[in-house]
Amino acid sequence: MGNSDHWSDDVTVRDIPATRWSAISWLVLVLVVAAVAGWEWKMRSLGLRAGDLDDSKSHWAVERRKVATGEHDGVVIIGSSRILFDTNLDLWDEMTGLRPIQLALPGTNPRPHLKDLAENSDFNGLLVVGVTPDIYFTDWPGIPIFAGLTEFWKDESPSQRFGHRIGLELSRHLAFLDEAYRLGPLIDRAVALEDRPGVRGPQRDVWKLAEVFDDRQTTLWPRLETDLRLRDHARWVWGPFSGEPLIEVADAERIAEETRKHVEMIRARGGEVVFVRAPSAGLYLESERQGQPRARTWDRLLAVTGAYGIHFEDHPAMQGLEVVEWSHLSGKSQLVFTRAYVELLMRDVPWLREYLAREGGT
Repeated sequence: MGNSDHWSDDVTVRDIPATRWSAISWLVLVLVVAAVAGWEWKMRSLGLRAGDLDDSKSHWAVERRKVATGEHDGVVIIGSSRILFDTNLDLWDEMTGLRPIQLALPGTNPRPHLKDLAENSDFNGLLVVGVTPDIYFTDWPGIPIFAGLTEFWKDESPSQRFGHRIGLELSRHLAFLDEAYRLGPLIDRAVALEDRPGVRGPQRDVWKLAEVFDDRQTTLWPRLETDLRLRDHARWVWGPFSGEPLIEVADAERIAEETRKHVEMIRARGGEVVFVRAPSAGLYLESERQGQPRARTWDRLLAVTGAYGIHFEDHPAMQGLEVVEWSHLSGKSQLVFTRAYVELLMRDVPWLREYLAREGGT
C-alpha cells in the first residue's frame, strides 16, 4: 500500500487549457475551401472545365449495358479513338432522330468488340465500325487500361457502380478532378527524364487529349488546337512513323475473313454493319499509306465482307478538315465530318433508310 501511495504522488497532472474548438474548426474549413478554390481556379486557367467527366471502364460499361438491355435507338459505334473523337452524337440525333451508343475506345482494337456483339448479344441494329489501319489490321488488342471490358460490364460490382456515379456528379462541378491533372500524373510528368539526343525512351502517353461528356460524347481537348507544345508532344507519341508493314498479306486476309464471319452473324439477325475510315494527316497518314496500304487493308475488308464503307479520301466534304495532331479532328471539323458521313449513311445504306421510315425518324 505504501508503494502505491508513493507512485501516486509522483504522477504529473496537467490542466488542458481552454480551447476554442469551434473557431479552429471554422479556420480549418476556410483554409480548405480557399485551397480548393485556388486549385480549381488554376486548373480552369489551364483550359480544364467542370462537366468534363473523363473516361473509364465504368463509363463504358454503362453504355454497353444499354445495348444488352435494349435501351438504345438501334445504332452502336465501335472503333478506336478516331471514330470516338470525330463523331458528334448530338448531331447524329439531330439529323436522324437516333442517338448512337458510343462504344469506341482510345488505343483499342474494335475487333474483339465486334466479335462480342456478334457472338454474345442479340444486337440487330446498325453497327458503325471505325477503322484505324494500324490498329484494326493487327492482332494488338489495345492499351491495358481498357483490357477485359467484354467481361467487366457484366461483372462490375455495386460499389464500383456507385463510386462511378459519385465521381460523375463531382466532376460536373469541379474541374480539378480531371484525371490527367490529378496529383499522381502531375508528379509522374514532373520527374520524367528527357530522352538523350537520338534516343527514344519508352512510349509515353499524351498528357490530356480529350473532353468527355454524357453518353461518352468525346471531343478533342480544345487546348491542343492552340498549344503547340502539347500538339507536338502528341505527334511525338504517335510516332515513330517508320512506314514499315505491321501485318503480312496472309494476316490481312485472315482478319478480313474473321470480320466477314461476324458481319454475317449480325446480318442474319436483321442488322447491318458499315465501316468508316476517319481522317488522318501528316506523317501519320504517310506512314499508314506505306505500312497498311489501302488495297491490302481497307479495300480488301470491304470486298470480303460486302459491307458499305466510307473512306475520308473519297469524299470532297471530308477534305481540308483540321486534323490537329495528325490523328483527331478539331471540334469544328468533328461537326463537318459527322454531318458528311451521316448523310452518306442515310443516302446509301438501305437498312438505315428502312429503319428510319419504320420508326418514324428524320
